[in-house]
Amino acid sequence: MSDFFERYGRCRHFFLNRYCGIKSMLAVNNWRVLRNQVRKLDKPVKGSKGKLETVYNFQTKHWVGALREACANIKSMWSNLANRLKKLIPANENLSADQRHLLFFTLKFKSAWQAVLLHKPIELPEKYAEALNEIEAKLTDKEIKQAHSYLRRITYRYHYRACKSGKLGSSMKCDLNWAFEGNSFSFSSDLPRKQFSVEMTSPWSYPRTGDITVVLDRIKQRLEVHKLISSKRYSSDSKKAIGIDKGLATLLSCSSGNEYGKNFSMLANAIVDKYGKRNANRQPYMSLRWQLNQQLEQLEKANKALSKTALKKKRKLLGKLKNLEQNNIGRKSYGKSYRSAQETVRSFINYAINRMIETEHPAVIAKEDLTFVKEKGVKSDNSRFARKMRKRLNSWTKGQLDERIVYLSSKNSIETHDVNPAYTSQYCPICGQHFEERYGSHHELTRCKKCGEMNANTAAAKNILSRLTDKEITLYTPYKRVKEILDSRIKEA
Repeated sequence: MSDFFERYGRCRHFFLNRYCGIKSMLAVNNWRVLRNQVRKLDKPVKGSKGKLETVYNFQTKHWVGALREACANIKSMWSNLANRLKKLIPANENLSADQRHLLFFTLKFKSAWQAVLLHKPIELPEKYAEALNEIEAKLTDKEIKQAHSYLRRITYRYHYRACKSGKLGSSMKCDLNWAFEGNSFSFSSDLPRKQFSVEMTSPWSYPRTGDITVVLDRIKQRLEVHKLISSKRYSSDSKKAIGIDKGLATLLSCSSGNEYGKNFSMLANAIVDKYGKRNANRQPYMSLRWQLNQQLEQLEKANKALSKTALKKKRKLLGKLKNLEQNNIGRKSYGKSYRSAQETVRSFINYAINRMIETEHPAVIAKEDLTFVKEKGVKSDNSRFARKMRKRLNSWTKGQLDERIVYLSSKNSIETHDVNPAYTSQYCPICGQHFEERYGSHHELTRCKKCGEMNANTAAAKNILSRLTDKEITLYTPYKRVKEILDSRIKEA
């Protein structure tokens, strides 16, 4: 079964590389058309065995499933890239408002986006073509060319690149080729009219129709069956809106003055210190592995036809490498331990968000773009391993925090809105004056000349809430323009 999943993963990776290019941007929208094209090329003679079936040694329906899954992944990649570019475009101060309007309109239609990337004329339905002509009429040819050139550059910079090898296959999507008989679960194998059958440790209580994903966990030596189900949503009669500010010392600070997830940095620092030391202890063995590999290369270069002495030395070096991989620098124990640490962080995040929702009972949540910065006032190990681990953990935590806020808010019928985060923690939410220098054990306190001492995190949350209805400072207003607006308001006051 492990070998079958590996072959399925290689086949999916093959299609992912084949159709991830710009020319296939529209083709992946209809995977059935691609399937028919592949069938014609793959099996020119009816009744013969196709090339894909021969190379990957499984049935036709499996490479069709791999193609379908790859197309879905590529569609998500382009959609995620469009969302990323929509955040980059407003930050470019060299573009005019009309040029930004043109680029946003282009990103709405994949056909228009593809035409720009391939230096071809844009072809849209009549009603959309008229809107495009109105936008382009406000611009000169040089400005249109400049906007299109910028769109090409940022697309080429951030879009998915085909790579030679993918991750070891560990999952596959099944549509109609699976069944339950009591506690026994079966799905199609790589051989015709034969199935893999496993005993389930828990009963299946969901509808037995539609797509499922079968995941092979090689570390725990078990098979998991995943199915997408609709989560129960809770209604809310609240009309309250709150702003939230993220942090590392305190995970969430609300505009109401309450804070949730206190002492999160203690948990994060404990994990960083633990794995920083562990990585430092592994480093000598990593260096030894590099030296052994160098000796092997030199041995093979010096002796093309290895003598008995050279062969004996080679076997000895290979034995040492094997022992290092198994006993000193293996990933199995390390990966299991790190995943356990991630689960601890995830549990802390979920608890903090649920507590916030239960206590605040909001209808709308305004949040900033959750990008962590280095926490001030925290002493920790300065080794490169600790710094690397801190960056890795903070990046993962940022994504988890944002994803869980959106999910748990949606589950409780709460709207979430991103606002412009520029200078939210540097200006007083009461009088609008610029704060003085921050202080405190985690730089959580600040002082306003007029209003006195206050918590900088909750002050930032209040500014985030006010940005929700601010017509001058939108989500895409450049940070320099935000500062000009805030300074002008101080002068007017």
